[in-house]
Amino acid sequence: MKRAIFIYSNFDFSVKNAGVTRMLYYAQACASHKTAVYLITCSDSPIDQNAFKEIYPNIFVLEGNSITTSFLGTFKFIKNLFKFSKQITESSSFLFYPSPLVYLEVIALYYLKFRKKRNVFYELNEIRKYTSTFQDKLSFKHPMYSIKKIIYQAVFSTLEIALPYYDGLVCISTAIKDYGQKFNPSTIRIPILTNPDLKKEFSNNIYSNKETFNIGFSGSIHPVKENLLNFFNVLGQLKSNNCTFQLNLCGLIEKDHQTLLLEKTASKLNINDCIHYFGMLNQKELSTFLSQQQLLIIPRGFTLQNNYGFSTKLSDYLDHSKPVLVTDVSDNKLFIEDNVNGFLVPPDDNSKMFEKLKFIISNYNELEEEIKVNANTTSRQSFYYKNYSEVLRNFFFKSDIKP
Repeated sequence: MKRAIFIYSNFDFSVKNAGVTRMLYYAQACASHKTAVYLITCSDSPIDQNAFKEIYPNIFVLEGNSITTSFLGTFKFIKNLFKFSKQITESSSFLFYPSPLVYLEVIALYYLKFRKKRNVFYELNEIRKYTSTFQDKLSFKHPMYSIKKIIYQAVFSTLEIALPYYDGLVCISTAIKDYGQKFNPSTIRIPILTNPDLKKEFSNNIYSNKETFNIGFSGSIHPVKENLLNFFNVLGQLKSNNCTFQLNLCGLIEKDHQTLLLEKTASKLNINDCIHYFGMLNQKELSTFLSQQQLLIIPRGFTLQNNYGFSTKLSDYLDHSKPVLVTDVSDNKLFIEDNVNGFLVPPDDNSKMFEKLKFIISNYNELEEEIKVNANTTSRQSFYYKNYSEVLRNFFFKSDIKP
């Protein structure tokens, strides 16, 4: 009998971002002639086979989403999801990809797990109470911020009470797996996933400057989580030491962060002419952007969120066979060996970051080819989604495995 995995979330699976990319790699790892995978956004849209588009063999995405965030709309969605799953197969598992909206996880766990006795799993890719949104300390000088932080941490600390009731937790890093096992012994670690054989499309647009050294950053542009304020200071040092470079960025940035980073900080450090922001890019343009950079960076500092997490943008970087520079947070050191398959520096150490960038720029031509070959080997051996097919299928359908 054919089995099915239903990955559900408040996120829109038809939109390209790091989380959707990770779930698509899960889907590709699990899908086979015996296992179908459905990626379903919480919506008011009808859920039937005709509402899905098959994007890969046996992988389906719900189209035409009318996303709902209301309590009643969410409850209706879960009931429709269960009804649809029954039409597909009796051998099913459900995987929740979390978001800041809590209705869905509470209602789904109650309805699918407790009422309908289904296997429900949880993608534990971050400890949400440690989000970068609330990194500043509580202060009487900022009462509204402090109240929001207290409420946010209280809500997501309380939701951890539900973790023991899931059939299993899929964890993105060693630290998160250790944390998750405090609540639920059924955990596995699945790192970032890549596809070394990914077929990419490119445009003729230009996202680099052939007259200088191009450093690239893609994804959410956040001054705290990504440690970009410190990184801009390092770039200021580079310029004052007559190093020529261009930092090219693309991705989502909030207006106040754009003002802080790309205007005030860049102007203060006299690096305005070295910073180029290209906005949000679709998949084709993102591939074009990444392919034109000489070095791709993830300069994260040490925060609780970064310590527990594992940057999913690293998978995009490795898929494009470019040298990467990362900091020693989370599991990076398990996979990136300095000057062998990438570059690694301590977090929050501007002097080490400065010296490493100078070294890379000065020696790039000698280092590039070997680094790229070794990085591709790492991607294929440690992160290739096909390597995790058996372990994921066995985890999601462990109740089907006979002793």
